[in-house]
Amino acid sequence: MNTHTVTARTDRRSDTPTTPWPVQLARTVVRRWPLLLGVAFAVFNLVTDDNSNALGALMVLLVATTAYVVIAALDKPSWSWSVLGVLVVVVVALRLLSDNVALEMGVFALVIVGSIIAGLIRGLWKRSGAYRWQPFAAVGFLAVGLIALWLDPVGGRVLVGVGLIGHAIWDVVHWRRHAVVSRSLAEWCAALDLTLGAGILLMLA
Repeated sequence: MNTHTVTARTDRRSDTPTTPWPVQLARTVVRRWPLLLGVAFAVFNLVTDDNSNALGALMVLLVATTAYVVIAALDKPSWSWSVLGVLVVVVVALRLLSDNVALEMGVFALVIVGSIIAGLIRGLWKRSGAYRWQPFAAVGFLAVGLIALWLDPVGGRVLVGVGLIGHAIWDVVHWRRHAVVSRSLAEWCAALDLTLGAGILLMLA
C-alpha cells in the first residue's frame, strides 16, 4: 500500500461528518429512557416523601416485589408494564379508601402468596435460573417490609433503604439474563431502587 492510498483513506475519514451532540443526547435518552425515568421517579420520591417514616419508599419496594412475582406466575414478560400499572392503581385506590398501612401490606401479601401458589401449581418454580428463586425473593422482600414497620422510623428507613438496594441487585440480575420481566422494566426498577435506596441512606448519614 503506497503513501497516496493511506493519505486518501485518512482524508475520507476526516471528511466524514460527526453526529451533532444534541442528536447524540437525544439518542441516549431514547435508548436509556427506563433508567432516566427510574432516577427521576426516585428523586421525586425523595423530595416529596415524609422523612419521618419509611412508608413511601416501603410501598416502592412492595410494588416492585409484587410485580416480579406476579409477572413470573403469569409467565408473561410482555405484560410487565401492564402488571406494574395495575399495581399502582391498586395502591392509589387503597390510599383513597384508607390510610391504613396494614391494609395495604395485607392486600399485597395476599397477592404475593396467591402468585406463589399459582406458580407452584403451574410448575414454574421448577425452572432453572431466575424463576426458581422468585418465591424466596418475594417472601424475603416482603419480610423486610413487615420488619421495617415494627422498627422505629430511623431503623425502618435504614432497613427499607438496604432492601431497595438489594432489590436493585435483583433487578440487574434479571436485566442481564433477560429473564422473567421485560428488560425495560428491570432497568427502570434498578435505577429507581438504587437511587431511592442510596438517597434514603445518605439523608440519614
